Amino acid sequence: MDRYRLKRKIEKLKAYQGRHSSFTTIYVPPTKNLVDVISFVRTELAGADNIKSKANRKNVSDNLTAILSELTKISEIPENGIAFFYGIQEEGGTNEEIREIVIPPSPISQFFYLCGREFVTDELESMTQPKSLVVIVLIEGGKVTIGYLRGKHMELVRDEDFYIIGKTRAGGQSAKRYLRIREEKMMEFFKYVGRILNELLVDNLDNVDAIVLGGNTIRCQEFLEKGDLDYRLREKIAETIIPVSVIDETGLYQAMKEASRILRETEIYAERQTWDSFMADLMKGLTNITYGKEEVMEALRSGRVETIMVSEDLAEQMDELYEETSTYGTQLLVFSNQTESGAQLKAFGGMAARLRW
Repeated sequence: MDRYRLKRKIEKLKAYQGRHSSFTTIYVPPTKNLVDVISFVRTELAGADNIKSKANRKNVSDNLTAILSELTKISEIPENGIAFFYGIQEEGGTNEEIREIVIPPSPISQFFYLCGREFVTDELESMTQPKSLVVIVLIEGGKVTIGYLRGKHMELVRDEDFYIIGKTRAGGQSAKRYLRIREEKMMEFFKYVGRILNELLVDNLDNVDAIVLGGNTIRCQEFLEKGDLDYRLREKIAETIIPVSVIDETGLYQAMKEASRILRETEIYAERQTWDSFMADLMKGLTNITYGKEEVMEALRSGRVETIMVSEDLAEQMDELYEETSTYGTQLLVFSNQTESGAQLKAFGGMAARLRW
Protein backbone atom coordinates (compact mmCIF):
# COMPACT_ATOMS: atom_id res chain seq x y z
CA MET A 1 0.00 0.00 0.00
CA ASP A 2 2.81 2.40 0.86
CA ARG A 3 4.43 1.80 -2.52
CA TYR A 4 1.20 2.54 -4.39
CA ARG A 5 0.49 5.68 -2.37
CA LEU A 6 4.01 6.92 -3.07
CA LYS A 7 3.62 6.12 -6.76
CA ARG A 8 0.50 8.29 -6.92
CA LYS A 9 2.31 11.12 -5.13
CA ILE A 10 5.21 10.95 -7.60
CA GLU A 11 2.82 11.14 -10.56
CA LYS A 12 1.34 14.29 -9.05
CA LEU A 13 4.77 15.85 -8.45
CA LYS A 14 5.98 15.09 -11.97
CA ALA A 15 2.86 16.66 -13.49
CA TYR A 16 3.79 20.10 -12.10
CA GLN A 17 5.68 22.38 -14.48
CA GLY A 18 7.61 25.45 -13.33
CA ARG A 19 9.85 28.10 -14.83
CA HIS A 20 13.56 28.61 -14.23
CA SER A 21 14.19 28.12 -10.48
CA SER A 22 10.59 28.16 -9.30
CA PHE A 23 10.67 24.58 -7.87
CA THR A 24 12.73 23.58 -4.83
CA THR A 25 13.52 19.96 -3.94
CA ILE A 26 15.15 18.97 -0.66
CA TYR A 27 15.77 15.41 0.54
CA VAL A 28 16.84 15.03 4.18
CA PRO A 29 18.11 11.56 5.24
CA PRO A 30 17.39 10.29 8.77
CA THR A 31 21.11 10.47 9.58
CA LYS A 32 21.19 14.24 9.06
CA ASN A 33 21.19 16.52 12.10
CA LEU A 34 18.10 18.79 12.16
CA VAL A 35 20.10 21.78 13.37
CA ASP A 36 22.51 21.38 10.46
CA VAL A 37 19.62 21.22 7.97
CA ILE A 38 18.05 24.38 9.38
CA SER A 39 21.43 26.13 9.22
CA PHE A 40 21.87 25.02 5.59
CA VAL A 41 18.45 26.36 4.55
CA ARG A 42 19.11 29.68 6.30
CA THR A 43 22.42 30.02 4.47
CA GLU A 44 20.79 29.27 1.10
CA LEU A 45 18.00 31.73 1.90
CA ALA A 46 20.55 34.48 2.59
CA GLY A 47 22.36 33.62 -0.63
CA ALA A 48 19.14 33.92 -2.62
CA ASP A 49 19.50 37.71 -2.43
CA ASN A 50 22.30 37.38 -5.01
CA ILE A 51 20.02 35.88 -7.70
CA LYS A 52 19.81 38.45 -10.51
CA SER A 53 16.34 37.67 -11.79
CA LYS A 54 13.72 39.28 -9.55
CA ALA A 55 11.15 36.54 -10.28
CA ASN A 56 13.63 33.70 -9.59
CA ARG A 57 14.88 35.43 -6.44
CA LYS A 58 11.34 35.73 -5.09
CA ASN A 59 10.44 32.11 -5.97
CA VAL A 60 13.54 30.64 -4.33
CA SER A 61 13.18 32.88 -1.27
CA ASP A 62 9.48 32.05 -0.83
CA ASN A 63 10.13 28.31 -1.12
CA LEU A 64 13.06 28.29 1.29
CA THR A 65 11.23 30.48 3.80
CA ALA A 66 8.27 28.09 3.78
CA ILE A 67 10.55 25.03 4.15
CA LEU A 68 12.43 26.71 6.99
CA SER A 69 9.12 27.35 8.76
CA GLU A 70 8.23 23.65 8.55
CA LEU A 71 11.66 22.52 9.75
CA THR A 72 11.42 24.69 12.87
CA LYS A 73 8.10 23.03 13.78
CA ILE A 74 9.57 19.52 14.16
CA SER A 75 11.76 18.26 17.00
CA GLU A 76 13.70 15.66 14.99
CA ILE A 77 14.12 14.18 11.53
CA PRO A 78 11.56 11.36 10.95
CA GLU A 79 12.74 7.74 11.02
CA ASN A 80 13.04 7.50 7.21
CA GLY A 81 13.90 11.15 6.62
CA ILE A 82 11.77 13.85 5.02
CA ALA A 83 11.48 15.37 1.55
CA PHE A 84 10.20 18.83 0.58
CA PHE A 85 8.75 19.70 -2.82
CA TYR A 86 7.92 23.39 -2.76
CA GLY A 87 7.29 25.54 -5.80
CA ILE A 88 5.40 28.28 -7.58
CA GLN A 89 3.48 27.18 -10.67
CA GLU A 90 2.27 29.89 -13.05
CA GLU A 91 -1.00 29.00 -14.71
CA GLY A 92 -3.55 31.22 -16.42
CA GLY A 93 -1.90 34.40 -15.20
CA THR A 94 -2.02 33.34 -11.55
CA ASN A 95 0.57 31.75 -9.28
CA GLU A 96 -0.21 28.49 -7.47
CA GLU A 97 1.82 27.56 -4.43
CA ILE A 98 2.89 23.91 -4.25
CA ARG A 99 3.67 22.68 -0.76
CA GLU A 100 4.25 18.92 -0.67
CA ILE A 101 6.01 17.17 2.23
CA VAL A 102 6.74 13.45 1.87
CA ILE A 103 7.66 11.08 4.69
CA PRO A 104 8.92 8.12 2.62
CA PRO A 105 8.33 4.41 3.36
CA SER A 106 12.09 3.71 3.09
CA PRO A 107 15.11 5.69 4.36
CA ILE A 108 16.38 8.53 2.17
CA SER A 109 19.98 7.73 1.24
CA GLN A 110 21.60 11.17 1.07
CA PHE A 111 21.00 14.90 1.48
CA PHE A 112 19.95 16.61 -1.74
CA TYR A 113 19.01 20.18 -2.65
CA LEU A 114 18.15 21.66 -6.03
CA CYS A 115 16.18 24.57 -7.46
CA GLY A 116 14.88 24.14 -11.00
CA ARG A 117 11.81 24.04 -13.21
CA GLU A 118 10.69 20.57 -12.09
CA PHE A 119 10.83 18.44 -8.98
CA VAL A 120 13.49 15.73 -8.64
CA THR A 121 11.74 12.44 -7.79
CA ASP A 122 14.43 9.85 -8.62
CA GLU A 123 14.98 8.66 -5.05
CA LEU A 124 11.27 8.37 -4.34
CA GLU A 125 10.77 6.44 -7.58
CA SER A 126 13.34 3.87 -6.48
CA MET A 127 11.26 3.30 -3.34
CA THR A 128 8.21 2.26 -5.37
CA GLN A 129 10.06 -0.88 -6.50
CA PRO A 130 10.14 -3.95 -4.23
CA LYS A 131 13.65 -4.52 -2.93
CA SER A 132 13.36 -8.29 -3.17
CA LEU A 133 14.35 -9.86 -6.47
CA VAL A 134 13.67 -13.33 -7.84
CA VAL A 135 15.64 -14.10 -11.00
CA ILE A 136 14.11 -16.57 -13.45
CA VAL A 137 16.50 -18.15 -15.96
CA LEU A 138 15.14 -20.25 -18.83
CA ILE A 139 17.65 -22.47 -20.66
CA GLU A 140 17.48 -24.62 -23.77
CA GLY A 141 20.36 -25.66 -26.02
CA GLY A 142 21.68 -22.32 -27.29
CA LYS A 143 18.81 -20.22 -25.99
CA VAL A 144 18.59 -18.25 -22.72
CA THR A 145 15.89 -15.91 -21.40
CA ILE A 146 16.30 -14.05 -18.10
CA GLY A 147 13.59 -12.18 -16.21
CA TYR A 148 13.42 -10.25 -12.95
CA LEU A 149 10.43 -10.91 -10.73
CA ARG A 150 10.16 -7.91 -8.39
CA GLY A 151 7.26 -8.31 -6.03
CA LYS A 152 4.61 -9.46 -8.47
CA HIS A 153 5.89 -7.89 -11.70
CA MET A 154 8.02 -9.57 -14.33
CA GLU A 155 10.64 -7.68 -16.34
CA LEU A 156 12.40 -9.21 -19.36
CA VAL A 157 16.14 -8.61 -18.92
CA ARG A 158 17.88 -10.78 -21.54
CA ASP A 159 16.66 -12.93 -24.43
CA GLU A 160 19.56 -14.32 -26.44
CA ASP A 161 20.47 -17.03 -28.93
CA PHE A 162 23.86 -18.73 -28.87
CA TYR A 163 24.60 -20.67 -32.05
CA ILE A 164 25.03 -24.41 -31.53
CA ILE A 165 25.19 -26.76 -34.48
CA GLY A 166 22.31 -29.21 -34.74
CA LYS A 167 22.44 -32.98 -34.53
CA THR A 168 23.69 -35.03 -37.50
CA ARG A 169 22.58 -38.32 -39.04
CA ALA A 170 26.06 -39.13 -40.28
CA GLY A 171 27.80 -42.20 -38.84
CA GLY A 172 31.36 -43.28 -38.03
CA GLN A 173 34.17 -40.87 -37.24
CA SER A 174 32.28 -37.92 -38.74
CA ALA A 175 29.45 -38.39 -36.25
CA LYS A 176 31.86 -38.59 -33.29
CA ARG A 177 33.72 -35.47 -34.43
CA TYR A 178 30.45 -33.64 -35.01
CA LEU A 179 29.19 -34.64 -31.56
CA ARG A 180 32.41 -33.48 -29.91
CA ILE A 181 32.16 -30.07 -31.59
CA ARG A 182 28.53 -29.79 -30.55
CA GLU A 183 29.35 -30.65 -26.93
CA GLU A 184 32.16 -28.07 -26.94
CA LYS A 185 29.73 -25.43 -28.17
CA MET A 186 27.25 -26.41 -25.49
CA MET A 187 29.95 -25.96 -22.83
CA GLU A 188 30.71 -22.52 -24.27
CA PHE A 189 27.01 -21.71 -24.04
CA PHE A 190 26.78 -22.76 -20.38
CA LYS A 191 29.83 -20.65 -19.53
CA TYR A 192 28.29 -17.75 -21.47
CA VAL A 193 25.09 -17.96 -19.39
CA GLY A 194 27.16 -18.10 -16.21
CA ARG A 195 29.03 -14.94 -17.22
CA ILE A 196 25.76 -13.11 -17.95
CA LEU A 197 24.37 -13.97 -14.52
CA ASN A 198 27.62 -13.05 -12.78
CA GLU A 199 27.64 -9.65 -14.50
CA LEU A 200 23.99 -8.98 -13.74
CA LEU A 201 23.78 -10.16 -10.15
CA VAL A 202 27.06 -10.37 -8.23
CA ASP A 203 27.04 -6.64 -7.42
CA ASN A 204 23.39 -6.86 -6.34
CA LEU A 205 23.63 -9.98 -4.17
CA ASP A 206 21.91 -8.54 -1.10
CA ASN A 207 18.70 -7.93 -3.05
CA VAL A 208 18.59 -11.33 -4.80
CA ASP A 209 16.18 -13.57 -2.90
CA ALA A 210 16.41 -16.57 -5.22
CA ILE A 211 17.37 -17.76 -8.69
CA VAL A 212 14.92 -20.13 -10.35
CA LEU A 213 16.02 -22.24 -13.31
CA GLY A 214 13.55 -23.39 -15.93
CA GLY A 215 13.17 -24.57 -19.50
CA ASN A 216 14.78 -27.87 -20.48
CA THR A 217 15.40 -29.55 -17.12
CA ILE A 218 18.31 -31.64 -18.46
CA ARG A 219 20.07 -28.58 -19.88
CA CYS A 220 19.47 -26.70 -16.64
CA GLN A 221 21.11 -29.51 -14.66
CA GLU A 222 24.06 -29.54 -17.08
CA PHE A 223 24.38 -25.78 -16.65
CA LEU A 224 24.59 -26.21 -12.87
CA GLU A 225 27.34 -28.78 -13.30
CA LYS A 226 29.35 -27.07 -16.04
CA GLY A 227 28.51 -23.35 -16.09
CA ASP A 228 30.99 -20.95 -14.48
CA LEU A 229 28.48 -19.56 -12.01
CA ASP A 230 29.76 -17.58 -9.02
CA TYR A 231 29.47 -19.70 -5.86
CA ARG A 232 27.49 -16.95 -4.10
CA LEU A 233 24.84 -17.07 -6.82
CA ARG A 234 24.85 -20.87 -6.79
CA GLU A 235 23.77 -20.74 -3.13
CA LYS A 236 20.64 -18.81 -4.13
CA ILE A 237 19.42 -21.29 -6.76
CA ALA A 238 16.09 -22.94 -5.88
CA GLU A 239 16.15 -26.72 -5.69
CA THR A 240 13.19 -27.17 -8.06
CA ILE A 241 13.75 -26.72 -11.80
CA ILE A 242 10.60 -25.62 -13.63
CA PRO A 243 9.87 -27.37 -16.95
CA VAL A 244 8.95 -24.71 -19.54
CA SER A 245 8.45 -25.52 -23.21
CA VAL A 246 8.88 -21.99 -24.61
CA ILE A 247 12.12 -20.11 -23.99
CA ASP A 248 11.06 -16.49 -24.41
CA GLU A 249 9.07 -13.80 -22.59
CA THR A 250 5.93 -15.96 -22.70
CA GLY A 251 7.87 -18.74 -21.01
CA LEU A 252 8.85 -16.33 -18.22
CA TYR A 253 5.19 -15.83 -17.32
CA GLN A 254 4.65 -19.60 -17.30
CA ALA A 255 7.62 -20.00 -14.99
CA MET A 256 6.44 -17.10 -12.82
CA LYS A 257 3.21 -18.97 -12.10
CA GLU A 258 5.10 -22.08 -10.97
CA ALA A 259 7.68 -20.04 -9.05
CA SER A 260 4.91 -18.78 -6.79
CA ARG A 261 4.36 -22.37 -5.64
CA ILE A 262 7.96 -23.05 -4.66
CA LEU A 263 9.07 -19.67 -3.30
CA ARG A 264 6.96 -19.15 -0.22
CA GLU A 265 8.57 -15.95 1.04
CA THR A 266 7.51 -13.83 -1.94
CA GLU A 267 4.70 -11.35 -2.57
CA ILE A 268 3.38 -13.42 -5.46
CA TYR A 269 3.00 -16.46 -3.18
CA ALA A 270 1.17 -14.39 -0.58
CA GLU A 271 -1.17 -13.08 -3.28
CA ARG A 272 -1.89 -16.62 -4.49
CA GLN A 273 -2.58 -17.90 -0.99
CA THR A 274 -4.95 -15.03 -0.21
CA TRP A 275 -6.88 -15.56 -3.43
CA ASP A 276 -7.09 -19.34 -3.05
CA SER A 277 -8.49 -18.86 0.47
CA PHE A 278 -11.10 -16.41 -0.84
CA MET A 279 -12.16 -18.78 -3.62
CA ALA A 280 -12.39 -21.71 -1.20
CA ASP A 281 -14.78 -19.77 1.05
CA LEU A 282 -16.76 -18.60 -1.97
CA MET A 283 -17.24 -22.20 -3.12
CA LYS A 284 -18.44 -23.15 0.37
CA GLY A 285 -21.03 -20.37 0.24
CA LEU A 286 -19.67 -18.65 3.35
CA THR A 287 -20.82 -15.12 4.19
CA ASN A 288 -17.46 -13.84 5.44
CA ILE A 289 -16.50 -12.62 1.95
CA THR A 290 -17.84 -10.25 -0.68
CA TYR A 291 -16.76 -8.89 -4.06
CA GLY A 292 -17.50 -6.06 -6.49
CA LYS A 293 -16.54 -2.41 -6.00
CA GLU A 294 -19.87 -1.19 -4.59
CA GLU A 295 -20.32 -4.15 -2.24
CA VAL A 296 -16.77 -3.95 -0.90
CA MET A 297 -16.78 -0.18 -0.38
CA GLU A 298 -20.13 -0.36 1.43
CA ALA A 299 -18.75 -3.04 3.77
CA LEU A 300 -15.54 -1.04 4.29
CA ARG A 301 -17.41 2.11 5.32
CA SER A 302 -19.36 0.11 7.88
CA GLY A 303 -16.08 -1.11 9.41
CA ARG A 304 -16.68 -4.76 8.47
CA VAL A 305 -13.69 -5.37 6.16
CA GLU A 306 -10.61 -7.15 7.45
CA THR A 307 -8.75 -7.46 4.11
CA ILE A 308 -9.36 -5.87 0.71
CA MET A 309 -8.01 -7.38 -2.50
CA VAL A 310 -7.94 -4.85 -5.33
CA SER A 311 -6.61 -5.10 -8.89
CA GLU A 312 -3.70 -2.86 -9.83
CA ASP A 313 -5.67 -0.84 -12.38
CA LEU A 314 -8.43 -0.06 -9.92
CA ALA A 315 -6.00 0.78 -7.11
CA GLU A 316 -4.36 3.43 -9.28
CA GLN A 317 -7.72 5.16 -9.78
CA MET A 318 -8.89 5.26 -6.15
CA ASP A 319 -6.98 7.71 -3.98
CA GLU A 320 -9.69 7.56 -1.31
CA LEU A 321 -9.17 3.81 -0.90
CA TYR A 322 -5.85 4.29 0.89
CA GLU A 323 -7.28 6.78 3.37
CA GLU A 324 -10.35 4.67 4.14
CA THR A 325 -8.42 1.44 4.71
CA SER A 326 -6.17 3.31 7.17
CA THR A 327 -9.23 4.72 8.96
CA TYR A 328 -10.79 1.30 9.51
CA GLY A 329 -7.58 -0.66 10.15
CA THR A 330 -8.12 -2.71 7.01
CA GLN A 331 -5.32 -4.58 5.27
CA LEU A 332 -4.99 -3.64 1.58
CA LEU A 333 -3.50 -6.07 -0.95
CA VAL A 334 -2.91 -4.85 -4.51
CA PHE A 335 -3.02 -7.67 -7.06
CA SER A 336 -0.74 -7.56 -10.10
CA ASN A 337 -2.02 -7.39 -13.67
CA GLN A 338 0.51 -10.06 -14.61
CA THR A 339 -0.52 -12.87 -12.29
CA GLU A 340 -3.17 -15.56 -12.67
CA SER A 341 -4.88 -14.56 -9.42
CA GLY A 342 -4.82 -10.91 -10.54
CA ALA A 343 -6.63 -11.85 -13.76
CA GLN A 344 -9.21 -13.82 -11.79
CA LEU A 345 -9.81 -10.89 -9.42
CA LYS A 346 -10.52 -8.67 -12.44
CA ALA A 347 -13.31 -11.06 -13.44
CA PHE A 348 -14.88 -10.34 -10.01
CA GLY A 349 -14.99 -6.61 -10.68
CA GLY A 350 -11.43 -5.90 -9.59
CA MET A 351 -12.24 -5.86 -5.87
CA ALA A 352 -12.97 -8.48 -3.24
CA ALA A 353 -12.84 -8.59 0.54
CA ARG A 354 -12.70 -10.80 3.60
CA LEU A 355 -15.06 -9.56 6.28
CA ARG A 356 -14.80 -9.35 10.06
CA TRP A 357 -18.44 -10.28 10.44
